[in-house]
Amino acid sequence: MQIFRIRKKLRAIVAKNLQPYGLTSPQFFILLILKKEGSIKSTDLADFLTVKPSAITVFVDKLVEMDYVKRQPSEKDRRVINLELKEAGKEILGKVLAEHNRSIGKNFNSFTEEELQDLMGKLETIEKAADQNLLDD
Repeated sequence: MQIFRIRKKLRAIVAKNLQPYGLTSPQFFILLILKKEGSIKSTDLADFLTVKPSAITVFVDKLVEMDYVKRQPSEKDRRVINLELKEAGKEILGKVLAEHNRSIGKNFNSFTEEELQDLMGKLETIEKAADQNLLDD
């Protein structure tokens, strides 16, 4: 149960950090994914975020309106629309990430390097166990 409480608090910190930039958590994660992937279809983005494509449309519409994301017809198939991060999106993402890292970093300042390594190891163990649990089903 403690992990759920921590997750809830970390999500609240993320939402608080995004508020001055007029972004929601899903919009922030979309910007992160677009930065990593470069260009991605809306349906693939929906799969990535485990939401319905209609939900992605709402989030992306706002990001397009804010001039952070553009819809680009695929060169291979004109019926396919890819999403891409615009320069303004890269800039705002850089600002948000800098603030976010500073803010989240405050949570870990009291840890020694050894304690951080131990925590990371335990988190990796939890992640592997969760992955195995998913594979077993």
